[in-house]
Amino acid sequence: REVVDWMLALGSRLAGFRPALSRVLLGDAVLTGGVAGYVSRSYTTAITSESKLLDAEKEVFRANGALSLVSLEDTRIASGESLHSAKISAKISSAAPPLVITPGYASGVGFFARNVPHLHSEIAEHKQKPRECHIVDWLGTGLSSRPRFSARSLAETEAFFVESLEGWRAAQKIDKMVLCGHSLGGYLSFAYAERYPSRVEHLVLLSPAGVPHEPEGFRSRLNARLPWLARALLPVVTTAWSAGVTPGSVVRVMGPYGRGFVESLVRRRFGEGETRDLEALADYAYLNVALEGSGEHALSQILRPFAWAHSPLCDRIEGLRQRGVTDISFIYGDHDWMDHTHALAVQKANPSVPIEVKVVPRAGHQLQLQNPRGFSMALAEAVQGR
Repeated sequence: REVVDWMLALGSRLAGFRPALSRVLLGDAVLTGGVAGYVSRSYTTAITSESKLLDAEKEVFRANGALSLVSLEDTRIASGESLHSAKISAKISSAAPPLVITPGYASGVGFFARNVPHLHSEIAEHKQKPRECHIVDWLGTGLSSRPRFSARSLAETEAFFVESLEGWRAAQKIDKMVLCGHSLGGYLSFAYAERYPSRVEHLVLLSPAGVPHEPEGFRSRLNARLPWLARALLPVVTTAWSAGVTPGSVVRVMGPYGRGFVESLVRRRFGEGETRDLEALADYAYLNVALEGSGEHALSQILRPFAWAHSPLCDRIEGLRQRGVTDISFIYGDHDWMDHTHALAVQKANPSVPIEVKVVPRAGHQLQLQNPRGFSMALAEAVQGR
């Protein structure tokens, strides 16, 4: 539902920019072609930079009273790239494996700023089992390095992210971790656990992408339910998705209108925060997706249109158990468009794997933003209550 909502909002906003939109649908490679595309991208390039994104990230933490609780780090890995992270230190030394959180698609470290005070008090400062917490931008996203994305298969795409996270773990000298991923970050964290099971003590999947198979007849039923405008946009949207067009490429080609579009989405979805927090989050979200694309181009390699996985996780759970990862938690929002019943089905189909499923009240897919306290409590219970 959220994917369709985003697509319709985008289609409506772009209705007045048809020359630019036509270039978008041909992919990033030709976005610089023609005057409209050149001007739009030149504008976006001129007002975005990594230093501005870093300033915006700090402001998101500051607006949530969290800047003093984190240290922002850039860790060089063996490949020569660097991964950006926010670290919440535990004051008391502990043998408990650290909690490592990975954001979802078009997201970043700053999307967990509202949770830092709770993570600090309930996990890093836990009386019996304090843990360091790290929130890590995937390679090609956020403030991590953004190399050219050249993967042409699902295996290459998963390796792009998995091997860089493994490089970060090695550089941090972390033996084992509680690995927690949100949305697409959940899918990629699952892939990491498959490749490096000995490094994962507990896998926590926050509203993960790619769990079920696409239901038979899904698209025909969807088409029958949608209003005429949505039906008219669907072929355009699915073609664009399959061609590798991303939210970031669309925002970049929108030029001066991109900032307002992202801000409207942030305010509509996360409008319960303080004004300063929302402004900071909107600025951070815009700068994050407007920077030159890299990891964002993995989207169509991993997911088909409407976020159905090419290789669903439901088929891979048993293999994960055989590799030795047997502690798995799923956490969803109670009105999450990623349906928690898919996790319940996985739980039922895999009785030999200890799987727990938690649902956070008053929260959707972005549960960490929509109910920060409820999300943090559910995460702490999953991580510390064992």
